[in-house]
Amino acid sequence: MGNSKILRRFLALGCLQLAMTGCAVLYKVQLSDVDARGGGEPVSILVSENAIDFQQAGQIMKSIGRASKHKAMEKAGSNFDTITSMFQYGPRTGTPVFSDLYASQVGAELFEKCKGGHLANIISIREARSYPVISGQIVRIDATCYKKEG
Repeated sequence: MGNSKILRRFLALGCLQLAMTGCAVLYKVQLSDVDARGGGEPVSILVSENAIDFQQAGQIMKSIGRASKHKAMEKAGSNFDTITSMFQYGPRTGTPVFSDLYASQVGAELFEKCKGGHLANIISIREARSYPVISGQIVRIDATCYKKEG
């Protein structure tokens, strides 16, 4: 069996394994003042943004290069991993997303869904979905809208 057939089988098996793994991480849940009266209408806003973990991509590339004895791929993966680590520093939760402003309009959208009403029981949830190389940051706001009577 040639090296190219072994490499193709290894890559196919690796892609299958990557596609079948994933994880969800809850970062923060916050609850506002609780309003116990009934009759409100539930409202919910969900926004998300994707990210690519370039450091993890470099590590995978390096591992595939090492396993297939492909020195150029191993070196490229190592360089990719090193360069990426130079730009990602400091404390963080999750992989940096493409746009930091993806959740900036959540408040306005929430008030838009409850025009002329009063929001209470606000729950904000921040979480992440993580797959090999690709991940996503998710913000969800659930609340109860009490319409003004009269």
